[in-house]
Amino acid sequence: MCRHIGYIGKEKSISDVLINKEHSLLKMAYDPKEMKNAKLNADGFGIGWYKDKNLFLYKNYLPIWNDPNLETVTKSIKSKLVIGNVRSATLVGSSSYQNAHPFRWKNLLFSHNGYIKDFEKKVKRKIIKLINNSLLAQMNGNTDSEYIFFLLIQVYIKEKNIAKALRKVISILSNICEAAMLNLLIANYSKNNSLSMYATRVGHNLKSPSLYYKVIDKKFIYVSSERLDNRHWKRISDFSLIECTNNKLLINSL
Repeated sequence: MCRHIGYIGKEKSISDVLINKEHSLLKMAYDPKEMKNAKLNADGFGIGWYKDKNLFLYKNYLPIWNDPNLETVTKSIKSKLVIGNVRSATLVGSSSYQNAHPFRWKNLLFSHNGYIKDFEKKVKRKIIKLINNSLLAQMNGNTDSEYIFFLLIQVYIKEKNIAKALRKVISILSNICEAAMLNLLIANYSKNNSLSMYATRVGHNLKSPSLYYKVIDKKFIYVSSERLDNRHWKRISDFSLIECTNNKLLINSL
């Protein structure tokens, strides 16, 4: 399990997006309010953002509250697109830089809040069979989240559309998994540098993790596992796909 936040809109400092909130990403790490399957998110964290036609990552296998560079990094960088994640590992011994979210591949950032039941025993091999060897060779970690991401990449390369790829991946996983929580968060930029962000809230034979959104003045869009404050957040229903651009948010059923 994890907690994650996505932001798209007018350029803001990463600190303003993730940290300077009543219930920030930092607080979600040590005091999550709506996480049912764990008490802390202490198994690493990560931040991804868009800047100057590139995607960047800052990650650590330590808890977010133990990182001495967090304030400097988040205050000094501004972006129109940000994803932050604090992690609670479901696989014992998997705390590492490689397993910290978000993950990056070319023009995509990916974060996962949830897990696949019996991933190692029953599901991993099924997913491997669906991914080309050239993509498998690019994987660095060993979590269900990264395998989901590379399955998404495999489908996205064919579909060339993130929303279609997400729908197909959710369908595939629902067919090969006994149970899964699939709250996925994706950000990307296109060749013309237009930015977009996508999120899902899905529980397959399990109750899905909480997810909310907030739009401010059609300029700032947040998607978050938990409310960052007590004002004007809306809960996202289960089996939903959220599509965000710089000034527009759409929610459709999966």
